[in-house]
Amino acid sequence: MKPYRSLFVFILVLFLLPLMTGCAEKKPQELEADDIHFAEFYSDYLLLSGVSARTGEELKADLDSGTLASLLSRHNLSVELLLKKSEAYQADPMLWQKVLVRVRENIRNRQSPPK
Repeated sequence: MKPYRSLFVFILVLFLLPLMTGCAEKKPQELEADDIHFAEFYSDYLLLSGVSARTGEELKADLDSGTLASLLSRHNLSVELLLKKSEAYQADPMLWQKVLVRVRENIRNRQSPPK
């Protein structure tokens, strides 16, 4: 009867350990360099498209492929990296939210008059 008890304890620990580690306090995820780089690109994209930090209006203009290519080149980004980051943001909405907060800060900083 003792081997069954040991097996039960082992299985119990095996299932409870992931639950206990999942409840541990996690430190907030910081943006990586690629995320910051993407936020800079996306901020410029929105500004070129006519978004306003004050009103939060929708985009007023669609960028043509030449302008978009120029913007990608200026930020030294590839379409592959944009696709990779897009997939990462779809998989992790909290990360996407942090990127959008950074984008909003960038837009506000670029549109606010110097003091």
